[in-house]
Amino acid sequence: MRKNIGELDKNMAAEIVNRDGMDWYTIDAPGFELNGFYWRKQGELLRRIPLEITVSEELDELAWNTAGGMLRFKSNAAEIRISVELAHFFKSDTMTALGAAGFDLYVGSGSAKYFVQSGRFDPQQNAYTTSLFGPVTEKKIREFTINFPLYSGISHLEIGLSKGAEVLPPTPWYDSRPIVYYGTSIQQGGCASRPGMSACNQMSRLLNRPFLNFGFSGNGKGEPVMAELLAEIENPAMYILEYDANAGSDGLRATLANFIDILRKKHPEVPILQVSKMYGAREVWMGTEFNDTRLALTDAHLDVLRQRRAAGDRNIHFLDGMTLYGTDPSECTVDGTHATDLGFYFEAHRMAPVIRNLLDNQEI
Repeated sequence: MRKNIGELDKNMAAEIVNRDGMDWYTIDAPGFELNGFYWRKQGELLRRIPLEITVSEELDELAWNTAGGMLRFKSNAAEIRISVELAHFFKSDTMTALGAAGFDLYVGSGSAKYFVQSGRFDPQQNAYTTSLFGPVTEKKIREFTINFPLYSGISHLEIGLSKGAEVLPPTPWYDSRPIVYYGTSIQQGGCASRPGMSACNQMSRLLNRPFLNFGFSGNGKGEPVMAELLAEIENPAMYILEYDANAGSDGLRATLANFIDILRKKHPEVPILQVSKMYGAREVWMGTEFNDTRLALTDAHLDVLRQRRAAGDRNIHFLDGMTLYGTDPSECTVDGTHATDLGFYFEAHRMAPVIRNLLDNQEI
């Protein structure tokens, strides 16, 4: 019988840990700040849209995925573990189990956050306890950010800190108003190798701002009920709409103008950034065969942009997704469509300055 890779290389094996010797907390315990679940009330399960809202059967299931969720806090803990029970774990040949159903941890505050560790686990199990930090010998206050699974739901989660450790609130965001990002599987995080590498989570670190991730795999279709829901969000910093990969040019023409109209009724001055989809691998090597499709998408975006600008909307903007991967887009996807970590890195580092510039120069 062939051996498991963990038997051949101990560094590839999931570390087995338990709950012993730790103080255990729920995510609602004092000192912890939960981000990414705008409508959730204390004690409820983690869900990205309200349970009573029906968009579609598919999107309603994807709403349980905790993409963009994060827990921030300060502590002098020498060790941090998590104990989790998963639900709605979507397994895919294009995505790591760690990206889909795992957690990772960063240390630091503001824009100076540094990756420390991922929680290793057996992907055949839906419940696990794993280490995220330490043990370390120096006992001092550090700031931690734990990123949640991108393609899984969570039915139970506890945070374990070394005995007697303090839990304190994190440093406030540069601006606590959320950036609301609506889109497709790529915005949800497919196919980042771990949660912290999704574009939303990277940009949150780069900008020191909270994001609300409303990427829904295969289901970014611009439905009016989704626009009405996102318009409910109080005091958003910005809306980013990037869903043409699911809607196509015809769907974009049928929905985008109305989607923006709905947002504008509640938020007449909030910046809205339309983003077209990023390069697909076939566009790189098949060239002109994809030009008509790409031009149709770009034209659909620009037509709406021109109409809004002509009507006096100065806070509507467009970003060409073809620019986000840079000069060598052929290495930026795992399957020709969904981003690798490299693709997400390029996307985040090229989009974040655009967002910063729009917010710093917003016309009121």
